[in-house]
Amino acid sequence: MISSKWIELYQYIKKQITQFPDPADVLAPLNERLLFLQVQFPKQQQQTNWENEDTQGHSHADWLEHEAFTLIMSDIVATHRLSPAQLKFLFETLMAAQMCQLAMVTINNHRPLLSEEEFKTCCGLVYQQLGDYEMAKSMFEESIALNTHNPLLHCHLGFSHLYLGQSELAEESFKRSITTDPDFIGGYQNLAGLYYQEGNFALAAQYAEQAYSKDHSLVSTYITATSSYLALGENVQADKWITRAFENQVSSIELVRLAGICAHQQGRLEEALEALDQYLSVHPSNFDVLNIRARIKAELKLFDQLEPDLKQLLTLEPHEEWSLEQLFLCYFHNGQWAEAQHIMVELNKLSGHYKVTHRALINTINKKLSLDIVELN
Repeated sequence: MISSKWIELYQYIKKQITQFPDPADVLAPLNERLLFLQVQFPKQQQQTNWENEDTQGHSHADWLEHEAFTLIMSDIVATHRLSPAQLKFLFETLMAAQMCQLAMVTINNHRPLLSEEEFKTCCGLVYQQLGDYEMAKSMFEESIALNTHNPLLHCHLGFSHLYLGQSELAEESFKRSITTDPDFIGGYQNLAGLYYQEGNFALAAQYAEQAYSKDHSLVSTYITATSSYLALGENVQADKWITRAFENQVSSIELVRLAGICAHQQGRLEEALEALDQYLSVHPSNFDVLNIRARIKAELKLFDQLEPDLKQLLTLEPHEEWSLEQLFLCYFHNGQWAEAQHIMVELNKLSGHYKVTHRALINTINKKLSLDIVELN
């Protein structure tokens, strides 16, 4: 039986393209085609393609269902006429669902509805998603030759250059997109992202500012600008961008992370802790953020909350001195004398200065442990 996600995808398509068969009439052919493919491609023949047994089972089954859906939908697409609006909807839906082969079948079957520029652009998008960046580049170049005034085509070509490692050509294409249309927001965004990745944070911030002047609603603009200003050490500017996002009701979990970092760098520790708590509730394995949160808790002397963070950090770097020293302090302030003594032994293996720095605490620990022994006797 084919998974429900494929039926749900078909139902979504059917709502817009009403002339397609009812889902109930498609289910039986889907299952028949799936059964045929399961016989033709048994799992054991595919095992060498997958990394482990669990992944083999899931990936092989999903591949078979994907192929079954593609074959049945190809027949439906070939036997039904679509309007230009329906064709656009179906192509975009299939691309979003990463069904590139079916998307290509769809535009080939309805090529008369597309101009030559539109057809080549769609082909370029399919090749790009398939990872054939040379073919994608070729398609976009042909589209641009037909219409050099479309800024989106220059952006598509820019991404193909990026994927091919041609960052200078990508930069040229993105700049050409905003020369073609000074109000084209995508060109400013892509240039901001490109410069950020190259470490040119000043230019990244500059283009993010220009993108913001065109549109206040795009999350990526706030993320790039805030990250750039933080990298430049301009915390006031970074904080301004966090405020802008709040004022314009723009939110994302990445902005929450950046807000936490910004608040921490400006000494607003409680605010920073609240933001990073929220971020780590979604991404608990982000060790960089976990490290910042641990340092905030240490600054606030929240020793009762600090231990789990430190232990998680030490699983990654068991001999990291700051984490070990804080764990020693954590155990000391929580009255876990034996555990504190054990950590001090580990610290002394790394450097002899800890027993000098924390001599008073060590003396207290020794007294507490001696009292415990006396009481036990």
